[in-house]
Amino acid sequence: MQQFNSNKQKEKVYIAIVVVGLVASLMLFAGLSSAVLVRKMDKFWVNINLPEAFKISTILIIISSVFMYLALKKARKADKRSTVYSLILALIFSIAFGAFQFKGWKEYYNQGNAVKSFITFVYGQYGQSYKVYNGNHPIEYNGEDYVCQGKVLDETSINNLKSFLRQICGYGSRFEGSNLKLLNYGDPYTLYDVNNKKRLEINSIGLSLNGEKISEGHKDELFKFSYGVCNDQPFFMLKGKYGKDFSIALNGEDLIYDKKKLYFPAKELSDNERQAINQKVYQAGNEYSIKNSKVYLNEDEVSDFNGFFQLKPGVNIHIENDFWERTKEELNPNQYAEFYSTSNVSSSFVWVLTFLHFLHLIMSITGISVVTVRANRGHYNQDNTSGLKAISVFWHFVGLLWLYLYVFLEYIN
Repeated sequence: MQQFNSNKQKEKVYIAIVVVGLVASLMLFAGLSSAVLVRKMDKFWVNINLPEAFKISTILIIISSVFMYLALKKARKADKRSTVYSLILALIFSIAFGAFQFKGWKEYYNQGNAVKSFITFVYGQYGQSYKVYNGNHPIEYNGEDYVCQGKVLDETSINNLKSFLRQICGYGSRFEGSNLKLLNYGDPYTLYDVNNKKRLEINSIGLSLNGEKISEGHKDELFKFSYGVCNDQPFFMLKGKYGKDFSIALNGEDLIYDKKKLYFPAKELSDNERQAINQKVYQAGNEYSIKNSKVYLNEDEVSDFNGFFQLKPGVNIHIENDFWERTKEELNPNQYAEFYSTSNVSSSFVWVLTFLHFLHLIMSITGISVVTVRANRGHYNQDNTSGLKAISVFWHFVGLLWLYLYVFLEYIN
């Protein structure tokens, strides 16, 4: 076993070991952060507002770090009582930090941010395979509201709809098989099979279509359909209001969502984008040429041109005097196809970063607990603070790491 000639030598070795670990952690988080930034600018990305619990946990870990600093300072003055008290408070606040972290990640998960999931409710999306009829009238979901006979359903009507579908999905998150013998079926709600264009019937064998019992695969999809409605996820996998709780970006540009449709926002063209346009535009019987950021008619520059033209399929340009704008544009079919098949990559990255952060947190709380017990036994004094200093440095690092993660996650979203 390594023998140390002095406490100073021991402290240097302990700190060196901690620093090596911190450098390795920094490199790992730097690599993951770079991957997040690269991925965000490529294809679809989900921007998510972090739960309020994370703000509280940030304050708690700062307070805990302050008490760790005071504990080390008191230990160097051989003030055992103040050292122990400071360490106990640092431990309490570190545990509180962990508790609010758990609360925050639980809220994050309950928002629909699973380790691996799609952006939209791919299987079981309302209206994709099933919908509900109220009497002889279909209940539609337009991407924002449930509508029946042209009227938006109020909260009471939506709760009645959910109560009906709870008979299918219950309160679990997985389909475990069922005969689906629904009470009060048809009074007033029935289920409609979109693909077969027929309403499901109910008899002694449970739900059936054309007199035959529906398959387990259809039951599973019916479960997901019901689960989506009952958990306020009829379209997106994420809960909440678009634009407030989350949003979707494509190639780093935030998209506008309106009733199951996504649009690029209107934006002014940059000088380089204007320079890149070179084409002819026909308007009011005239042929205009657009090149080098100028509009020409019969080789004469037109300064008051006002009109729209299609740059390419799905991309329209509006020019008014000298203001060039790409108009609000809906995603094209290929982009929609990619959108519906894209997983929530941002959530996956967040969970990876969280898991690594959680490991650091567990090690830190364990270390603080150990040095608190040792301090209570009078282990630390002005000549021996090596273990306490090592844990203190590590805990300050964890605090700075969380601050970085919090700011980083807020920034990328």
